[in-house]
Amino acid sequence: MISIFGDSYVDPCSGSLQQDKRWYNNLDEPTFVYGLAGSSIDWSLDNFINGHVERTGKIIFIESIPRRFHFEFLKTPKHDAAVMWENGRSWENDKWLSQPGMEYVQQHKMFIKHFHHNYKDYHKATKARCVLKSLSVHYDKVLYFSTSKNDNLYRTPYIQSNDKFEIADIMLMDISRGEIKSDYDPEFRDRRSNHFSEPNHEIFSTYIKRRFNNESTEDLIFEKNLI
Repeated sequence: MISIFGDSYVDPCSGSLQQDKRWYNNLDEPTFVYGLAGSSIDWSLDNFINGHVERTGKIIFIESIPRRFHFEFLKTPKHDAAVMWENGRSWENDKWLSQPGMEYVQQHKMFIKHFHHNYKDYHKATKARCVLKSLSVHYDKVLYFSTSKNDNLYRTPYIQSNDKFEIADIMLMDISRGEIKSDYDPEFRDRRSNHFSEPNHEIFSTYIKRRFNNESTEDLIFEKNLI
């Protein structure tokens, strides 16, 4: 049994690729998916902790971009409830707030209250990695993926892997952006399911199965220049 937590890289409603071709449905084991596009590390970590006592088996945790803040109480779909906090910019001017129907958020008292209660520091990735590593003793194995390198104010201190907890040696954004033939455009509207084209869904599932079995992945090469 594999429980999977994360953002759009695991959201079952993301894109139009058949479900039986998506990476998380090709792991040769029953899977329970807790994924939501636009969600934050905190959202995924809360879902993990809330069911921890009853859960067994293997864990896959996909770390959202640390500078993303997800406001679930707004109850709007996917990225409409997310804010990206860039270094040197204030949240009031964030482009994510310009999504349809979201202009009012700047004056939203619930937004202000939630922000100050929950984001007193920005090392969310550090917290998530430490929690997952500490609790990994209760599972067969925890496999942890980063979406980006986070080489900025949100950089995570080095946390060593062990037999029960492993931080993967690949960055998911590297795979996603490698599929794009031209220079990556931040305004690119990604219609791929979980940010992968079909061949890389298959390769990614193979990577995961091998890592859970402690097998080499050095020969696996993700497809590039596909779209």
